Amino acid sequence: MAAQYSTMISGDSHIFEKTDLWRNALGDKYGDDIPHEFYELKGKKGIYFYTGAQVLSVGGIDQEHKDSGLHLSGYDPEKRIEYQQEANVLSEVLYPSYGLIVMQSEHHEALNAVAEVYNDWLREFFSYDPKRLLGVAMIPTTNVDWAIKELERCVNMGYVGACFNCRNLEGTPPYRDPVYDPLWARCAEMNIPVTLHSLTGRVHDPLHPHNEDELMDAPRLALDIYNEIQGTLGSDIIFGAVLDRHPNLKIVVSEFELSWLPNFAFRLDMIRDGFASRITLPKLEMKPSDYLRERCWFGWIDDGRGMLGVEEVGADHVLWGSDFPHVRSVGVDAHGVVGKMLSKLPPEDQDKIVGLNTAELYNINYEELYWTKQAAE
Repeated sequence: MAAQYSTMISGDSHIFEKTDLWRNALGDKYGDDIPHEFYELKGKKGIYFYTGAQVLSVGGIDQEHKDSGLHLSGYDPEKRIEYQQEANVLSEVLYPSYGLIVMQSEHHEALNAVAEVYNDWLREFFSYDPKRLLGVAMIPTTNVDWAIKELERCVNMGYVGACFNCRNLEGTPPYRDPVYDPLWARCAEMNIPVTLHSLTGRVHDPLHPHNEDELMDAPRLALDIYNEIQGTLGSDIIFGAVLDRHPNLKIVVSEFELSWLPNFAFRLDMIRDGFASRITLPKLEMKPSDYLRERCWFGWIDDGRGMLGVEEVGADHVLWGSDFPHVRSVGVDAHGVVGKMLSKLPPEDQDKIVGLNTAELYNINYEELYWTKQAAE
């Protein structure tokens, strides 16, 4: 496809994990507490996948791009580079698919081992071309000591970021609790951005109903998924003073889109100013909404009203992500689709959103990638 931008980098793309990944690696060590396939649910035959918290119907993810053959790039790094070349995308920051929901697991001891298996597998995937395939580690936050060790291990393997649960799981302290401070501090010391990605908290994936009640509750879940991040940011990260205690910490809010941000910023400031006589909160170093503009980065895939979010937090803090190869993803016509979406912005702001911000945040040498690509052509 024709290139409109010279430095297009996806700040949020995905791989596809095989559903037998964890069983093959861990065997029976944790029994059925690890993610695994099974073939009958309530008398109905099929292919199902237990994440540790939810049962998924297997097949949908695989089918999303099967007609075009693009699904292979979710498993095969060679095919992934071919997709990047066809789409004129210089590089991608990679997140899990099934692994996002796996992070909701109720089995916390097993979850740590599950994350280690995933991180080893993704390391093998992105080692094919670590300049164009950039790994974000799966770091569940159920055990701080383990999380720090796994974070350090992953950084030593070449990971550029860490994905935490977007909300603390049941049975664990909220993120404002000082117990997490050593983990936040280590991320800041190593200059590793922390991603809070949708579907990694407590709200189940609405795309896998198994009965009429679950089907009719799916719209509620779909809405709740995109609202879940607000409580974490508001109560824990901002008013919980995490960002004041760790001034170099960088928070990435991914796949929640942008159009919610103006109202959220208004509500944050209202909580501090309008409710001050009723709610005594810690005194912050900045206006609450300013933390969004200075300390957080926000992903944008295809939100039709995303320009409202850009106006609220500024183009410097928005990261375009293709979500490839998921069902909502921007495919090989990335330049055309994104060009239309950003057409009302000045060219310099478009360049920031489609790649320069991601390159700066993750220390990507985009100039080297660009000239390497030019030489290959």
